[in-house]
Amino acid sequence: MMSVSTNFRLACQAANAVGNLPAVRLPDVSVTAKALLKLQALPTTTAREPAAADLNQVARQIAEQLASGAALSRKQLREAPWCLWNTKPALAEDKVLLEGLLRLISDAASARPFRTLATAFLAAYGEQQVGRVAAAAVLSLLAKKWKGVWGFLQDRYSIFDLVAGPKRLALEVNASGRSPAEILSDAGLGAMNAKSGLTEAVILALLTELGNGVERDHLARLEKVRRFALRADGLPIFGGQKNQILEALLRPIALRPPSEDTQDEFLRLIVLAFGDPRLRPGQWVGLPHKDIVIGWLTRQSLRQFLDVVDATTNDKLMWKYRRAFWEGTYEYFRRSGVTIEAWVAFGPDGLKHARRTFKDTKFAAIHSTGKQVESGHAVLLFRIGRCLIADWSHNGKCNIWSDANAKSAPRMFEMRYGSDEVRIAGAAGNMKTRELFSIMHMASETYNWQDQVAQRLFEVTSHRVPRSAYKL
Repeated sequence: MMSVSTNFRLACQAANAVGNLPAVRLPDVSVTAKALLKLQALPTTTAREPAAADLNQVARQIAEQLASGAALSRKQLREAPWCLWNTKPALAEDKVLLEGLLRLISDAASARPFRTLATAFLAAYGEQQVGRVAAAAVLSLLAKKWKGVWGFLQDRYSIFDLVAGPKRLALEVNASGRSPAEILSDAGLGAMNAKSGLTEAVILALLTELGNGVERDHLARLEKVRRFALRADGLPIFGGQKNQILEALLRPIALRPPSEDTQDEFLRLIVLAFGDPRLRPGQWVGLPHKDIVIGWLTRQSLRQFLDVVDATTNDKLMWKYRRAFWEGTYEYFRRSGVTIEAWVAFGPDGLKHARRTFKDTKFAAIHSTGKQVESGHAVLLFRIGRCLIADWSHNGKCNIWSDANAKSAPRMFEMRYGSDEVRIAGAAGNMKTRELFSIMHMASETYNWQDQVAQRLFEVTSHRVPRSAYKL
């Protein structure tokens, strides 16, 4: 067994050997310690709101003490901002109390009352917020004094400016693609309510900017409205912003009309959010740009009829003439300022094709109630001025009622029609009376039936569609 002295001598020899190795310098402060120091140096940006029941009692005590001229304790001053808007009593409703508290917070020796006031102010943010102008003015000054995250937000976005703040945040939403809650969270405020009053104000400002043309690309603008102003089910997040949503979507289209495919994308969003104005007119009372939406829906119904029949018919040559006639007639009357409505009803094959092609847009079904409905049949219902047209595809006829309100005329925008509802029954061939007109689609290449239909439309609308409008 080795002696203690021997062990000590060997240990000394080992230590000398280690001493010949290059020295390794340890950091004065570890990386972990540095991170901890940074975290400790960050100011608390949001305060935790006490329980509501407790705050009501605190609010009463603060009101009594200020009314009596007594000083508030440090704890009461920290809690006072929570008592301004969401307690009973709400101290901001008393102008003298509000001014006194804002003065005490401004004169406080620490930033904590200011930060609590800033947090409480944003939690209660809204146009109905009592005393918001005075509170915002104090917060703007204190943000410069105490700096930190609130100072950054004031410098960057004027967050305490009731007009400029929402607008500057909205422009950041538009530029960065981040929601208001994400922008504030990224700045260090922690989790913010996605449906807060500030968020509502920012989205309103964003919709206004989009309506003013800040985003020229139609589909990009559509996506921003979908992401920031609508819920997952397609309805508006804030019910009071319906007008602004429609303005944001449709006001810029006057400068650069969208393609038909883009119109379809807009219609899907609009109809889901507000309903089809042809089917639910009550939901559109007071909403802007109804004429644009109905115009797009009318053109879409015409395309539904033409595209679906084009895909299902075997007589492509005949259909070229039919398509040219209705497209030309529609454009002529549209440019003439005549009221036009369109609706389409499909047989089984057309329904399947329309659902694949036009997805969740609206159209009707047709079933046999006398005249046999073939699987590929489709009927275009076209109201031009005061007359109503029901044009059948394939081997059907073109039927015109001079008065769309006649008892025998079909009603527009039903979801299901019997075959005899959308034709003039009892006419084996062509027929023409003062009230009724029915013609087969014969001799399309000579424009025989087209010219006769154009003449009939002239008789009931006083607008003559020239052959040049529908000639191939």
